[in-house]
Amino acid sequence: MDIHTITKEEYPLLMELDKKVYPTDDPVTSETFNQWFKNNPEFGIVLKDKGETLGNAIIIPLNKKGWEGLTSGKLLESELNSEYIFDNSRDKELCLHVYHIEKLIDIEQFYSIILEKMKKIIDDLKKVNSNLIISGFSGLCVTSQGIGLFYNKFNCRERNFINSEVILEKESKIKIADEENLDALKKDLSDGWTYKNRCKMLVLYPHEFSIVWDYLK
Repeated sequence: MDIHTITKEEYPLLMELDKKVYPTDDPVTSETFNQWFKNNPEFGIVLKDKGETLGNAIIIPLNKKGWEGLTSGKLLESELNSEYIFDNSRDKELCLHVYHIEKLIDIEQFYSIILEKMKKIIDDLKKVNSNLIISGFSGLCVTSQGIGLFYNKFNCRERNFINSEVILEKESKIKIADEENLDALKKDLSDGWTYKNRCKMLVLYPHEFSIVWDYLK
């Protein structure tokens, strides 16, 4: 198994994988990826073997302004342009938001592999920027597996921003609904859609207990 940095040729696959679990009307584009990874493309982590993609972890390296805007619900992932992206020559705080994490085959201790890779990336950044601190970690979790990883394993929690989006499924298709629009949601359910889970913006701060900080502090 080989761990490498995402290439532009892999952007379409990542966008397609994310669309399968979160078919938003405001999707991330290739240009969005370009802005996320202009400074530090190594945060686009891809696991491969003999050319076959086995898993990935796409982490957005954000400055404090971008991360606070995102985790407060004021910004969408697709709105995270270069204004909000971490710059190691300027910023003393780095916040990490996981856009997509997925293993396509069974990989033992997958999350540990990803955290170890992130640790190496951050250690390299600190060689240039010795005052660098990691001041936030988050993920917009849209599947039960993602919520389980971030909530149960990483000890991330919802904060002031409570996402009202929910995932519905029907005949192996999924869509996003808004539980605040109760009439529309009830109609969807009466039309045969099944309620899967509510999407959650799960957030972790450095002063809180988490296995994440065993790697990233």
